[in-house]
Amino acid sequence: MNVETVIDGFHRSRVSENPHAEYGLTDSIQRTGENEKASAEKLSKQKVDLQALPTRAYLDQTVVPILLQGLSVLAKERPPNPIEYLAAFLLKNKSQFEERS
Repeated sequence: MNVETVIDGFHRSRVSENPHAEYGLTDSIQRTGENEKASAEKLSKQKVDLQALPTRAYLDQTVVPILLQGLSVLAKERPPNPIEYLAAFLLKNKSQFEERS
């Protein structure tokens, strides 16, 4: 029995055990699943932590950063309709701040 035959037989047995192993997909899928689970646990813990915070700390972590930036832009621009302007700013830029909170 030559080395190539042994290697080929070993390779076939590994592929037959898991057809995705040949392409390294099982490790990738497993890591992705673990990462998603960790992210979900972190998000769940973060939500619980936000609920447990005192009012000032909650506001500081969730809305104060975007409000400060919005109010700063509002003060510079001084639009005729400041409430609508601030509301539009908050909606437009909320995705930048959701990741932080």
